[in-house]
Amino acid sequence: MANETTTSPVEVRLVPALDATSTDVLDADAIVIATPEHFGSMAGATKHFFEEIWHDCLDRTRGKPWQLMVKAGNDGTGTIESVQRLVTGQGWTEFRPPLLVVGDVEDSHLEDAVELGGTLALSLDAGIA
Repeated sequence: MANETTTSPVEVRLVPALDATSTDVLDADAIVIATPEHFGSMAGATKHFFEEIWHDCLDRTRGKPWQLMVKAGNDGTGTIESVQRLVTGQGWTEFRPPLLVVGDVEDSHLEDAVELGGTLALSLDAGIA
């Protein structure tokens, strides 16, 4: 049996919120936003991301699939709502409900994040996300 080499049709780019530009968003097939909860809302870096991309992406990225992951110290509600409010303004399409981790991050949470990312990637490849 010959060795088989498989290649993934998915390219994952990790761009820190403070470095992300509208070009990153425009070029992406989907956006995953991962943010900690700070003072009951999204991190300042996440807010900076939205400020930087807002006008260039407005009306040019409607329908883009997106996913939210939140690491919360409290309940994460304010963080989820504040991000969803901004994403609604951009017209992006939520892929799945937010992945919320309250308290310490455990291996099972990391496994959930990997599974969610893989599901998003497969859905994009199949044209259903």
